[in-house]
Amino acid sequence: MIDPNRLTEMARNALTEGQAIARGNKNNEVGTLHLLSALVAQENGIVQGLLNKLEITPNAMALSIDREIAKLPSVSGSVDSSKIFITPALNDVFTKAEEEAASLKDDFVSVEHLFLALLETGKPRHCQPCNPCEDLSG
Repeated sequence: MIDPNRLTEMARNALTEGQAIARGNKNNEVGTLHLLSALVAQENGIVQGLLNKLEITPNAMALSIDREIAKLPSVSGSVDSSKIFITPALNDVFTKAEEEAASLKDDFVSVEHLFLALLETGKPRHCQPCNPCEDLSG
């Protein structure tokens, strides 16, 4: 798990919102879909701007992500927030985001690093259909 003190405020908000999305859907794990959903939902966030630049409608993507989250295993009753776990895939994303921040000589992990890590790890599959990193470099 990433150290929350190394996250920017927006990245910390995305992680907190991802956890809330997991709880709200009665998922006992926070995964890449939850994080991606939180990033896409951030009003005036950089992820929405990037998606628009790539001609991907953020609302359509959010709806697609919500449908995938609804397919995840859920628990009955209330979800104990102390028993919500991070999936190995999300942990991979955190590791990649920290590496990305270090390579750019950034002191903190930002929303951009998290989104790039989602794209680079290809998790979830919503980050696989194209390679937006190539589109943005040109």
